[in-house]
Amino acid sequence: PVAMAWDGNGVLYVVEMRTYMQTADATGEQEPKSRISRHEDTNGDGKCDKVKIFADGLNIPTSFTFALGGIIVAHAPEFIFFKDTNGDDKADVREVLFKGFGVGDTHAGPSNLRYGFDNWIYGTVGYSRFNGEVNGKKHNFGMGVFRFKPDGSDIEFLHQFNNNTWGVGFNEAGDVF
Repeated sequence: PVAMAWDGNGVLYVVEMRTYMQTADATGEQEPKSRISRHEDTNGDGKCDKVKIFADGLNIPTSFTFALGGIIVAHAPEFIFFKDTNGDDKADVREVLFKGFGVGDTHAGPSNLRYGFDNWIYGTVGYSRFNGEVNGKKHNFGMGVFRFKPDGSDIEFLHQFNNNTWGVGFNEAGDVF
């Protein structure tokens, strides 16, 4: 498990990186086996009694956040939106929002997705960079904090740092650190 969060209904979603050492472009010997599972307590005893695979066939997913009734997953080179629209607890929508994150070193890829107070999603990327196009506009940045609109229509680079980062958060005043 590399990322987990509770939704508004008390269901725990877990990103399971089951293909950690496989190359990010899925050229290794294994098929992409990473996935997102959902863990639920259906009888109210405080223990998980129902586990379902929400999305599978992923390779090196590093982070996610809830948005637009589904989840957005950092999955270099792309960010993917998943949503369950028929109530079977499995994503039936899988939409690439944008792509351009480097896959040369998975330790330096995108991570730390957090939904911000301003309705943008914040994240970080290391020296693997982002070099892509979003809504017709070219972007090239690395080693810093960025934010993007949940529908994938815009992305902004906010702050440069050196090398990789290990987290991003907000204080009560809305400052990003």
